[in-house]
Amino acid sequence: MAMKHALIAFLVLITLTANKCAQPMPDSAALLDKKWVFQTIGGERLNLPDKAEAPWLKLSEDKLMGFGGCNALFGSYTVEGDKLSFSNVGGTKKYCEGIQPTENAVKEVLGKVESFKLGDGVVKLMGGGNELAELRGE
Repeated sequence: MAMKHALIAFLVLITLTANKCAQPMPDSAALLDKKWVFQTIGGERLNLPDKAEAPWLKLSEDKLMGFGGCNALFGSYTVEGDKLSFSNVGGTKKYCEGIQPTENAVKEVLGKVESFKLGDGVVKLMGGGNELAELRGE
């Protein structure tokens, strides 16, 4: 009888493990050629001055284009499955009072991104097991 219970427990464990492994990978193609507007950084809603344009990103081919809140952003990215990283991120060099801390945070986040989660028109940039930023597609 104990052997029967052990076998049933083993089969249930295998079934649950197999289901977890079957989670679909994000469709990285859905990231491309779309404007992604920052909603949060570090779990906090953006605090922007009145009439300020929110920071955004656009990934096309292997190029990053975007706007940090004051300056144009550019760089490269690599995506494979749910892995995502940015490199050679730079921007124009204007200083904008009131928005500069947000722009600095955007650049800092991009340097820490390791992966992403995509769903319901939202992409979550992940790093170190934490959500770094949430962006909404337009």
